Amino acid sequence: MPTALAPSITSQLTTSLACTLLLIAPAAAAPVLPEGALRVQRVEFIDRQGFEKPMVAATMMVPAGWQQEAGVEWNVRQRCTRPHALRLRAQAPDGSAAIELAPGEGWGQATQGPVGDCPTARWRNTQQYLAAWVERHRPGARWLDYRARPDKSRPEQRQAFGNGGGVSQRVESGQALIAYAVGGREVRETLVANVSFLQSRFVIGNGQVFDSMQAQSLGVLAWRAPAGTLDMKQFDAVWDTLRPGPEWQARIDKANAEMAADNQRTQAEIGRINAATHRETMAHIALRGQIRAQTQREVAEINNGTWRARQESNERMHTDNVRTVREVQGYRDPRNGGVVELSHHYRHAWQLRDGSYVLTDNPGFNPNRDVGMSGVELDRSK
Repeated sequence: MPTALAPSITSQLTTSLACTLLLIAPAAAAPVLPEGALRVQRVEFIDRQGFEKPMVAATMMVPAGWQQEAGVEWNVRQRCTRPHALRLRAQAPDGSAAIELAPGEGWGQATQGPVGDCPTARWRNTQQYLAAWVERHRPGARWLDYRARPDKSRPEQRQAFGNGGGVSQRVESGQALIAYAVGGREVRETLVANVSFLQSRFVIGNGQVFDSMQAQSLGVLAWRAPAGTLDMKQFDAVWDTLRPGPEWQARIDKANAEMAADNQRTQAEIGRINAATHRETMAHIALRGQIRAQTQREVAEINNGTWRARQESNERMHTDNVRTVREVQGYRDPRNGGVVELSHHYRHAWQLRDGSYVLTDNPGFNPNRDVGMSGVELDRSK
């Protein structure tokens, strides 16, 4: 399968060869896999520092049998981006392939000095950020291709102020392809990142203009494989499985809400004290604080592919919208009841006798013939 990135995800998915994704529990017996299949197991990111007890912060599928290490890193002194970050390292037994989820970072730029305590940088889009990331973390790698990922992005939103000021915010997702050598063997690696950009223009009472840009990435997900074997469809299928732990995410959302409320009270008090001479300026600062807190929540949700449709009164519409954004489809689980979510990049889903799942584009797939195990085709849930 070619490793060059296609112009769009639609053309890539429709022209790629039909392949099968097999999901099994780590302890399940491995059937004989058809050519092109991917067998994966679930990895849990355990947060052992953030709360009074260890909690599952997120889960993700990685190829079965790989050595893997996952967890949550905390830096409570971090002010420019989130104080917590997911980290994952997974590697094939022979070291020929690997997956990495690297922590995100924040940066900024302003016409009048730094933006808070954010490092100063000029990366104004995701392509520039990924190119700089490669230079720092993959020295010597060759940049082969880049494409935007509008399916994972969020369009720009603007709010205008008087005197020509305003705030704009967007979340931009992009995917790069690079090449380098590992142990004398040529490899290809694809990397994706979601970055939130917040740009502000304030015009103070004396006509002075203040421009600033603040950005934050909540991680870079990378998958490398020997040249000629990197499968972009399988990469997307694995990326789609990254999702937060419900209890952990609820605790994080609560803490963010409390912090945002405290920031709002603080800024309101500052605004009251300085109202005589700086009312407009302090109002803008307070708004930026609110937007920054909101941005952190929204980028975290987008990075995990789970941002929630707002102001939906119908729960079914809400569920369908979230699944569409995360590129998953719900299927009825005949063994355990309820609904299981699997990648929607495949047309057919089966559950095998051992409880594992097979996703395939082949309408003629027969589990008894192809993997030597009985199974039942799953129905999509509504």
